[in-house]
Amino acid sequence: MFGPARRTWVLGGGGARGAAQVGVLQALFEAGVEAPAAIVGTSVGALNGASIAAYPSLAGTMMLREVWLSRQAAAVFEAHPLGVIVSGLRRDRLSLMPQRNVRRLIDRAEGLTGMATFEQLRVPLAVVATDMNAGRPAVFRSGALTPALLASTAIPGLFPSVRINDREHLDGGVVDNTPMNTAVDDGAKDVLAISLMGGGEYEQAPNSLPELIARTLQLSLHHQMLSDYERLRQRARIVVICPITAPTATWVMKREHVEAVMESARASTAKLLHDRGSKLFRHSGIHYVDLS
Repeated sequence: MFGPARRTWVLGGGGARGAAQVGVLQALFEAGVEAPAAIVGTSVGALNGASIAAYPSLAGTMMLREVWLSRQAAAVFEAHPLGVIVSGLRRDRLSLMPQRNVRRLIDRAEGLTGMATFEQLRVPLAVVATDMNAGRPAVFRSGALTPALLASTAIPGLFPSVRINDREHLDGGVVDNTPMNTAVDDGAKDVLAISLMGGGEYEQAPNSLPELIARTLQLSLHHQMLSDYERLRQRARIVVICPITAPTATWVMKREHVEAVMESARASTAKLLHDRGSKLFRHSGIHYVDLS
């Protein structure tokens, strides 16, 4: 239906919104969209991207669904980072939680795929983190996956920084939450991005500090993506799929809720692909899919 392509898939960050990204990925493979030639991921997009790079297929996506429904995923995402950080502002600490829960989640995913290094992956993967010493993105492409994934997901104030090659690293979303820049700089001429920070225009006004911070961060990162898109589409064909989520939509990590988020994203993306067909990928564009 969609014909052969050599697209780079870009998977953006967004914490527990990564469940919606899994639903989009499932719909893409179910519709017969060609598997990616390469993957670039930031934060939770790097976690999802590692599994898809290991098994770039519907089977790989279903394996990833099981990761998201695991107790390890619930342990990482059940306490929303903004609430934890705000409640701990008085503490004299740079991080509030140990990395062991994230490491267990990574171990769970690597145990399912059987792949623990970049070199073992079936599709080239680039993991974007933030080099805090240099103040710019750090891109990992080789060696062990775990340190790179820990660095890319080290949310500031929540998890400690990760030291790699004598440099401190934090979450890649700080400097490039939807890393289309990395894909295009690598020479990609055809990019499919799944950006997770799109939000509805008529959300209820925030009524708490964590909700206010969440909405502000969502708007900031989404408009960063829009600015990057406008600049980069002069150099490559870029198609962006944005699942629309409320700022607090994925603060609940009960199994039935996570399943509902993935299914809503899958169904909405499937409808988009059915309605637009191969035309979707002929020109650059941003496409919003409503999870409601």
